[in-house]
Amino acid sequence: YQRRVHGGPDHCTKAAAKDAIAVLMLTDSLFRSQTIAERKKYVDLVEKTRETGGDVKIFSSMHVTGEQLGQLTGVAAILRFPCPELDEDSDDDD
Repeated sequence: YQRRVHGGPDHCTKAAAKDAIAVLMLTDSLFRSQTIAERKKYVDLVEKTRETGGDVKIFSSMHVTGEQLGQLTGVAAILRFPCPELDEDSDDDD
């Protein structure tokens, strides 16, 4: 069994670099970060996903779905294909 769903900015950025993201899900609050670099990181992630044919869904932090995504990491991706190396990165974090 290999996961095809990943959460967190690092995993999603790595998946985007492999053109693996089918659907990127983010909360709108990520685009209101206090730092320009943080906002740019998510804008770049959205652009990369769209360039490679992925779908981007932005959830309002005022809606229950956006609240729930925000309680996790604020960003998650459904992948086109499994990326076992992303699972290995998760194991290293433990």
